Amino acid sequence: MQPELGWVFFSTFNEHRSCPTRVVETQLSEIEPSQVTAISVSDHSLRKIGAGIALGIKNFLKAPDRMKVGGETLSVRSYSIFSSDSAMPIGYIVIVSNKIHCQGLEQFTPSAVLRLVHSAVSKNSDLEQGFGELKLKTLQVLKMTALGLNAGEIADVLHLTSRGVDYHLSLAKQKVGAINKPNLIFEAKNLGWV
Repeated sequence: MQPELGWVFFSTFNEHRSCPTRVVETQLSEIEPSQVTAISVSDHSLRKIGAGIALGIKNFLKAPDRMKVGGETLSVRSYSIFSSDSAMPIGYIVIVSNKIHCQGLEQFTPSAVLRLVHSAVSKNSDLEQGFGELKLKTLQVLKMTALGLNAGEIADVLHLTSRGVDYHLSLAKQKVGAINKPNLIFEAKNLGWV
């Protein structure tokens, strides 16, 4: 993890595009993995942490406010996020620091966390709106890739060349900021594109 501070945001089934209105500090172990429907991260290096939490892998927890990932001990603070019309969390956010005693981590107030959550939600909304800007062929290639077809199979079905398939995957990667094909499919599923 490069940056001193980062965040992982989890949406839940209860989200329904609700506007976050309050946050409550919670323990990392209280995040309910079965409710997680999408993950956003401030930095790609936090994807493993997000995936571990979303899958409910608790063996990396050292203490309620510490986790060990890849030999590195990280400080964390986690929050449940609520909307005014929901008693169940509409999401969770985990603030992560690679410093054990990080002043920045201690300075996160509920209002600062709420601003951060609004930022994460608006980032996802911007990407979701970008869905309409993708070409039909790009969406078809993306969906077929998510179904497990390789470039040659997709090329045959869509009457493209293999390079054409790669071109459309490249366009989709650029749109979501994905670093590889699995990351692209993960992000596309998070955004409801596939």
